[in-house]
Amino acid sequence: MSSSLPGELAVPASPLPRPAHGLGPVSSDWEAAEVWLQAIASRPKKGSPETVATYRYHLAKLRWYCENASHNVPSQWTMPEVTKFFAFLGNLPKWAVCAHDGIRHARLGEPGYTPFRLTPSASSRSDIQRCIHAMFRAWREVGYIAMNPMGFHGAGAQRKVNVNRAVTLDLYDLVLETMEAQEKTTFEQRQRHVRDRFVLIGLRELGLRTTEFIKAKMGAFQPLSDPKTGHTYWIMHITEESAKGNIERKIPVTRHALTALSTYRKAFGMTLFPTPGDKTPLLLSPRTRRGTTTASGIPIVSLGARRGYGVWRSLTSRHSLYAIVKERLAQAATFLDSIGETDRAIQLREASPHWLRHTFAKAALMTGQDLRTVAGWLGHRNISTTMIYTEQQALDLIRATEQASPGVLAREDAC
Repeated sequence: MSSSLPGELAVPASPLPRPAHGLGPVSSDWEAAEVWLQAIASRPKKGSPETVATYRYHLAKLRWYCENASHNVPSQWTMPEVTKFFAFLGNLPKWAVCAHDGIRHARLGEPGYTPFRLTPSASSRSDIQRCIHAMFRAWREVGYIAMNPMGFHGAGAQRKVNVNRAVTLDLYDLVLETMEAQEKTTFEQRQRHVRDRFVLIGLRELGLRTTEFIKAKMGAFQPLSDPKTGHTYWIMHITEESAKGNIERKIPVTRHALTALSTYRKAFGMTLFPTPGDKTPLLLSPRTRRGTTTASGIPIVSLGARRGYGVWRSLTSRHSLYAIVKERLAQAATFLDSIGETDRAIQLREASPHWLRHTFAKAALMTGQDLRTVAGWLGHRNISTTMIYTEQQALDLIRATEQASPGVLAREDAC
């Protein structure tokens, strides 16, 4: 019973029991992880959908490992369990790699599915480590676990931009030339060629992140008129949903990139230029979707009819884009091997889609683009991130030293 005077709040006769932890009612570690992800999503600056999606993908790897390899949930982990997990990631067994039937990887719920397409790189393992460490730390702060089993492992090294990981312009041109020389006798081969060419040109000339490319729709490409000159230009709208850090931006599109887009759209039966609001995914497969119908409900059965109606499958994962780029780079590398240029072939085989973003940044700055302009194009919140692609800090020190102590520095005079 409780007693109170009129107008006063009732006071319980005995205090309510204190919750065991601050996560609320959760029945498993995976529900606890979801509560943590929802808290991340609510952060105004760091909770972008892309960040949450990346964390969720890292946690899918953790869950698969727990259910198929360790048979122990994270809340019961000790330091040795953490060590075993990262050893597993660094030397992924063949049975942990997602099945592939020669066309695509197995999807969630299909036989042979795992969240691992290949052994995670050192930088990917570092990303996974930071994610899981952050979750354990949050769990400990709210009392869900008594200690952080990764306390001594730490959060892992922060990934740094390596500006040397860029495809030189001559090698980039060679990749496109090698593609032109490839056989394109079938309809599907021609479609793959123009799509892949657009991908390589788009990544190189627009400076896009992989996720920005994958998540874009055709309608992201839009005309924009300049009232000062009366000229109409094409821009690409990078939305908050796809941009890192929710930094929405609109970037100019080069003639080369727009031409590649038009050629690609024509090969897939579309108009040369997209219309505003076009929700068609930017990255399409030459393969069609089965089980589709016309607007009046008539089944579209034959392959030719499905192509005529443009019911293409879409590619919506970063792995799809990664596979396209790696295949085309490998073809050019094979050619370099055949003419004895093995060092350059090795460089191409190491490259990835993100290298083309670095290629864009370095090329833009080397041709005299303003630093702030390039930062805006890349979607960098802080201009210091863009400065990594330059030697500006070293040049500032050189000029200051030359002014204070002429002749001290090792120097080769211009001819």
